[in-house]
Amino acid sequence: MRIVTWNCCRGPLARKLDALDTLNADVAVLQECPRPAVQSDRCLWFGDNPRQGIAVLARGAYRLRRLPMAADAPNYVMPVRVSGPQRFSLLAVWAMAGQPHRYVAAVVRAVELYARRLRRSPWLLLGDLNSNACWDATHSQDTSHSALVRRLAALRMQSCYHAHFDEAHGAESVPTFHLYRHEARPYHLDYCFAPAAWLPALRSVSVGDYATWAPFSDHRPMLMEFDIVAA
Repeated sequence: MRIVTWNCCRGPLARKLDALDTLNADVAVLQECPRPAVQSDRCLWFGDNPRQGIAVLARGAYRLRRLPMAADAPNYVMPVRVSGPQRFSLLAVWAMAGQPHRYVAAVVRAVELYARRLRRSPWLLLGDLNSNACWDATHSQDTSHSALVRRLAALRMQSCYHAHFDEAHGAESVPTFHLYRHEARPYHLDYCFAPAAWLPALRSVSVGDYATWAPFSDHRPMLMEFDIVAA
């Protein structure tokens, strides 16, 4: 099973989808994605601005279903059910400003609100978190990136990238974002948190190379490949 998260940075959708197809993802979460012309059980879209929202896409034997949002949940942390050879749910994330809970604080709040669901069955939390432990000092102790990592660890969820590469949060060697698309201004902002029980089945984690993806976006896609995990 191949899972991708990618902030595709607005623009014409067909061009973005052509690029995404090269990754052969079974399930993909795209942030800043324009609204598709048609939605279905293989294409869901969430947002207020038709030029940029969150799309969740599935292919092959996988299908999608919207799940009810928790009361007072922040926008752009969207629950989706995935069915197919691997069954799970996911929180599709695009953390941003311009709302009561800004950036990583919105994700922390969402995890609080969805905690019971996250405990009951397998979930992924993935997307553009616009967050990194290097900025912990600019947030309160309870709403920092490290606070989010601790909350997810208490729910037995871990970052696939950090588990696979054995790197600490804030010390990532591979960036997923380049400010103004400048190669010399890299940051790691995109994540996939998965159940700890899935990590032995995690075959690989890879981030698209700068030269290939910079023409499409300031973010590079991150791809996680799992063996199917027994229910």
